[in-house]
Amino acid sequence: MNGALLMVSETVNPMLKALEERASQPFSPMGDDVFVGILLLLALLLATVLADNTCYLRQLVASYSIGHSRRLSDEVRTSRALYMRLLLLLLATVSTSFCLVNLLHANHALSGRTEALTLLLGGMAGIALWMLLKTALYSLVGAILFTPPQTAAWNQVYADTFIITGLVSYLFAIAGAFFPLPPRALAIVALAILLLAETGLSVKAFHIFFVKKYGGLLLIVYLCTLEWIPLLVLGKFFARSGL
Repeated sequence: MNGALLMVSETVNPMLKALEERASQPFSPMGDDVFVGILLLLALLLATVLADNTCYLRQLVASYSIGHSRRLSDEVRTSRALYMRLLLLLLATVSTSFCLVNLLHANHALSGRTEALTLLLGGMAGIALWMLLKTALYSLVGAILFTPPQTAAWNQVYADTFIITGLVSYLFAIAGAFFPLPPRALAIVALAILLLAETGLSVKAFHIFFVKKYGGLLLIVYLCTLEWIPLLVLGKFFARSGL
């Protein structure tokens, strides 16, 4: 009887040993089922948007790339479903937060899954709050300096910029999770994505607001106060934190 139990124990031991070895390994988004599952859910969200027959994503990218046009904006807006926009905003929020987790993990600033999940959820909440506050601030300042159509167009462009940046961030999140990229490479790519997003946003702002004699001055003050300076402060915070 004891011999039979010993044989069963020896048969089960390799599986148990493999599970124990996996549990004892240091945390990594690439080897964690929760984080891989989150990336798969994001892929499902993106597939849902791409499969939609309204071609929302294609029209969004097209309207964003050719410059501000009232006629085109009206045509695109009539075919945009609210739930598609919400799905893409959710995708952008989670992807951006995931990129932050990858960056901190590469810098050995995360000790385990619990801390990483807390950062992921906190990053999502912080990014969503940032978007809401910036939109409210844009609306307030726009109501003082610019016309209501200009303010509405700017809020739409701001959301579109965040969505398109989120699509790029999703690819970056996958690369950072499944490939052991060095921290410097992650930081350079993240800065490049942010620089491209800010450049696109500035160009769109020029098309929307540069309509008066002093439109250029207003535009510079507008972007410096509400967009560039907050990003510089945020970058300074990360630099002082050693990130």
